Amino acid sequence: LLEINKMVIIGIGGLVRSGKDTLADMLIAKGFFGFSLGDYVRRKAVERHSDKQDPISVINMTETSNWLRETHGSDVVLKEALKEFEEANSNGDYRGVVLYSVRVPVEVDFILEQGGELVWVEASSEIRHDRGLSSLREGDPAVSLEEFNRQESLQWQPQPGIPAEVQMNISYVKDKATIVIDNNNGTLQDFERTATEQL
Repeated sequence: LLEINKMVIIGIGGLVRSGKDTLADMLIAKGFFGFSLGDYVRRKAVERHSDKQDPISVINMTETSNWLRETHGSDVVLKEALKEFEEANSNGDYRGVVLYSVRVPVEVDFILEQGGELVWVEASSEIRHDRGLSSLREGDPAVSLEEFNRQESLQWQPQPGIPAEVQMNISYVKDKATIVIDNNNGTLQDFERTATEQL
C-alpha cells in the first residue's frame, strides 16, 4: 500500500453485506483508525426517520445521505471522518486510516488523490440478501430479493431531481477501485486469507 507522509489511507466500497465491515475490522486490528461513513449516515437516518418502523432501510438511508450532502455539502461525511481521525491520531498512534462504506465520488476522489488504495468487496445480490436476512439490524426490514435489488438500484447511479454530486454513485466507486476482493464463496477464514494476500 502507498504511504503518504508516512500515513496510509484505505477506502473500502461494496454493497450491503458484501464484507466491507469485516475487511475494515481486519485493518483496525492491524493498527488502523477506522471510520464507517455508512454508520455515520445510519445514525442520522435513525434521527431523521425516528417516526418510522424501518429508519435504516435502504430507501431511508439513501434519502438521509442525499439530504445530508445536499444540505451540508457533498463532502460532509468525509470531513467528519477526517476530523475524528485527526483528533484520535494526535500522537501518531495509528498506521493509517480506513474509510469504509465509501459511496460518493468526492470520497473516492479524495482517497485516490492522496495516493491511497480503494478496495471494492464483491458479492452477489443473492448472497448478500441471504446474509442480510440472517442478521437484520434493528430498524432494518426484511424484504424480498426483488425489493432488495430495487432499493439498491437507487444507490447505483445518481437519480433525477437531485444534484448528482451529492448522491451515492456505487458504479463510480466500483469503477475506480484499485483492488477488488471477491467474497462470493468460502468461509470467513477464506475471505480473511484472500484479503490479507491482496492487501
